[in-house]
Order: sequence, then C-alpha cells, then structure tokens
Amino acid sequence: MRRSATTTLIAFIAFVAVSLATVLIAGWGPLLGLDLQGGVAVVLKPTTAADESQVDQAVSIIRQRVDAIGVAEPDISVQGDNVVIQLPGVKDRERALELVGSTAELRFRPVLGAYNPPGSTPETTTTAGDGVTSDGGTATTAPTSTGSTSTGSTSTGSTSTAPTATTGAAAGATEQGLAPLGTGERALGPVRQATTTTASPSTTVAGDTTATSFDPTALLNPATPDITPREQDLKESVVVLPEYDDDGNETIRWQLGPTIVTGDALVAEETNAVLDPNGAWLVQIQFKDGDENVGGWRRAAAACYQAADPTICPTGRLAAVLDGVVISAPQVNDTFQASTSAVITGNFDQSGAEELAQQLRYGALPVQFERQQSQDVSATVGRDALRAGVAAGIIGLAIVALYIVAYYRLLGLVALASLALSFGLLWSIISWLGSSYGLALSLSGVVGIIVSIGVSIDSNIVYFEQIKDDMASGRTLRSSSQRAFQGAMSTIIKADLVSLIGAGLLYFLTVGPVKGFALFLGLSTLLDLVASYFFMRPAVVLLSFSGLAARNPKAFGIPEAGPVPVKAGA
Repeated sequence: MRRSATTTLIAFIAFVAVSLATVLIAGWGPLLGLDLQGGVAVVLKPTTAADESQVDQAVSIIRQRVDAIGVAEPDISVQGDNVVIQLPGVKDRERALELVGSTAELRFRPVLGAYNPPGSTPETTTTAGDGVTSDGGTATTAPTSTGSTSTGSTSTGSTSTAPTATTGAAAGATEQGLAPLGTGERALGPVRQATTTTASPSTTVAGDTTATSFDPTALLNPATPDITPREQDLKESVVVLPEYDDDGNETIRWQLGPTIVTGDALVAEETNAVLDPNGAWLVQIQFKDGDENVGGWRRAAAACYQAADPTICPTGRLAAVLDGVVISAPQVNDTFQASTSAVITGNFDQSGAEELAQQLRYGALPVQFERQQSQDVSATVGRDALRAGVAAGIIGLAIVALYIVAYYRLLGLVALASLALSFGLLWSIISWLGSSYGLALSLSGVVGIIVSIGVSIDSNIVYFEQIKDDMASGRTLRSSSQRAFQGAMSTIIKADLVSLIGAGLLYFLTVGPVKGFALFLGLSTLLDLVASYFFMRPAVVLLSFSGLAARNPKAFGIPEAGPVPVKAGA
C-alpha cells in the first residue's frame, strides 16, 4: 500500500508539473473575455423575417469576418432571431461593428496585374490564380513555381500545357517583385460529360506580351503596393487586394480594376458543389436572367476572353472578391455568349468545392440586420474587473486556508496542496483551450472557479471527518486512512455529481455569461475528483505511515484517543 501510494503521488505531481511547464514554454496563457480585457458587444436583429438556416449562415459569415480581423475568442450566439456578438480586445469599435453587420457584396473585378507578397521570394512565388474555360474551351493547370511546367486538366474540348517560363517584360517584373501571371488551375464552363477529347495541345508562355499585348510593368510600380483600406474599396475604384491560403497566409497581391459585375448575377440556391461524371468535384453556378445579370457576366467574359479589351481586362483574368479578399482569380477562356450556367472545375476535394460554393452563394449576408444595441467595455474597466475578481479569489482562499489549517493542521495542509495542484491543472487546461480553441475566461468564469474552491475543500472535509470517526472507535490513522476513503469517495462522487448536473443544465439551457460560469464550475469539479483520488488519498496514506499520528494526534486535528467505550451488559 505504501509503495502504491508513493507511486501514485509522485506520478500525479509530475503530471501537473509537466503540464504547467508545457504551458509556460509554449507561452500560453488564459484568453480573457470581453468583461476582463474590454471590447465591444452588439445585438443585431433581422430587418425582415428570416428562417433558421439563413440566420445560421449569417453567423458563419460573421464569424469568418471576425476571424479575418484577428479578434481572439469572439462570442457569437443566436438568441431567438437576434445575433449577439461579443468582440474582446477590439480597439477600432466602429470598424468592427461595420464589418460584422455589413452586407458586403461579391464583386467580379478584372485583374490588371499581380505582386508577390512583401517578404516573399519572387523567383519561387506560387501564383494563386485559377484557370477558366467553358464549353469547348481549354482547361489548364496553374504553375507551382516559376520555371516549372504543369499539364492542364481535360474537359470537353482541348487540353493545353502551360509552361511557366517567364520571358521579356514579365521576367523583369518578377525580379522587381511582380508575380508571374500564369494560366491557373481551374476551369469554368457548362457541366462536362464523362468523355475526353484530345486535340493538339497549344502552348502559352506566361507573361508573353504577344499573346495579350499586355506588359505588366507598364501598369504596375516595381514596389509592392499596400493593400487598399476597406473604406477605399469602392466598386468604381482600382484597388490592390490580397489572396490567402487555407492557413491564412497571403499568397499573392492582385491589382484589380473597377467592378464589372456583382454576385447579384448568380442564383444563390443553384450554386452548389457537385460530383461530375468523371468523379471530380466541381462548383456549379447559374446566372440570373436580365441585362444586369447574365448580360453583365457575358460582357465581363467578352472583355477578358483572350484579353479582347485590354483597356478593361488586360490579363484575361477576372477576380471574385469578397470582403476585400480575392477568393479566386481565374483566367477567362470563353465569352459565355450562349450559356447561362457554368461549372468551376479544378483540383478540388469535397470540402474545397463546398467552401467555394458557399463563398459564391452567400457573397453577402443572407439576412439584412439592424443594430439593436451596442456596448463598449473599456480596457480600464476590464482590468478593474479582473483585479476585483482576482482579489476576491485570493481573499476567499486565504480565509478558507486559515480555517482548514487551524482545524485540521497537517491534514489541512494536504487539503491546500490538493487545491493548489487542482488549480495548476485548471490553469494548464484553460491556457491550452484558450490558445488552441479560443476559449475565453470571463468574469463569470472566474466566479465559477471561486465557487469551486468550496467544492474542493468539502471533498477533503468529508474524508477527514470519516477518518476522525474511525479513530474515535479506536482504530489507528493507518487503518482509518485506507478504510475511510472508500466511504468518503462514494460521498464525494455523489456530491460532485450534483454540482456537475447543475453546471451541465446551466451550460446547455442558458446563454452568455452564465454559460461561462457553468463551464468553469463543471471543469473545476471534475478536477476535484481527480485530485481527491490521485493526491488526497495517497498523501494521507503516506502520512499515516510516518507514526506521527500515534505520537501527536493533535498535529492532524484529531483528539487523543480515549478508552474504547464498552457496551452495557458486556
């Protein structure tokens, strides 16, 4: 028993120490919520009746927008028909509120040229462009780096190979920081049949000025320009906007002309990710009737196809822009004069196709919102709230520590050590969840942790009182510590289970700060069970082997044993 208790105790202490060391080395720490670090809260209400799917889609888009401005742990929830948004740590309040509630439109802009992102190596930058084709057109594959060769995809029509050797003006532009304008890897056209027609391949040299009569250095400055600010991103303006990869890294910076057509030209409900007969994922889109819709799209395609109108679309590319970010910049290979529908093909997996379909389907929020109320929480108020919460916790813990040590002496120190180790684990978990999953510690969460101090101390008291009852019957501390734990642990589990049920009900049936209180109370209660079994029990068992209790029982808060009572008539 002694060896087992020693092994358990050392293993648990080592686990807590390693957890804390990992958190400190990684530089993680608790992520503070709105009420502890300041920020802004806003309630948005739909201006018209909206179904659940529309509101859920709006929340998803708002969350993407908030993530794009780097807000840590936004709390975005739906309460009835309203969307409640809390953005901790936001300094530019108006920009944040405009971003989350605006109905930004999807815009199609002609590409004038492209830059490598600042800090990248121009000679090896991958062009983040897409290829475009239609019925009878040519599907091509984007270059992976300057100087490499890639083979295009095959559709109903011809297949072409696009070497990425950069010559002439484009080669000089690359050295100056301009990205090579390759032909792209996606194609746009009507749904393909499961047939393949092979024609004599044609070859296009990326940057060949004879193909489009376009010299990128004639339009762009050698230095990479700044990204156009949101307030200057107007439909009629020439802008510079970025494109990002899945990890949020900027891959290319596009210079774009005035908007030719908007996302209103698309039929949202008919924009979907589908599996074509050849087993490839693609995105199918449909254009609305009318001159402003399919007519505008055809005029845009006509201007970009083979750079037919170099004053409008000199590169032959048409970029889809959402919220100031380029989501696709394909090469246009057809005029679409005889088609009202198309598909985007390329190196899609299912998730990639569905993501692009969603971006095209809901280029704007599917629901118009009006601001019901907004609230600013200054950083000063947040710091004051944090100091008040920490002070309350320290004072409460100090009072509890004085009481438990005065009453239980050495056993009281065991209780405090158990509480400290539980808090160490809690700190590690909160820091990890905050850094990895964006879990924020709010003031209500701090209250939940403070309340859990009482839960943890109660567990120790239940065990200690069981020991005292057993020793009053004439048993030694060594035998009592092992025998009492069985009954005490049963009581501890039942008591903690009541707390867990209450915390679970609060978490699932409430919103806002109450959820934070419930979450941290429940988490602390679970850790109390862990500490009770892996620390409190073995620590008391090891103390019982010291023989100190027999020599000085008062050191454990235990009265000196008197004569064992004898039953009457014995």
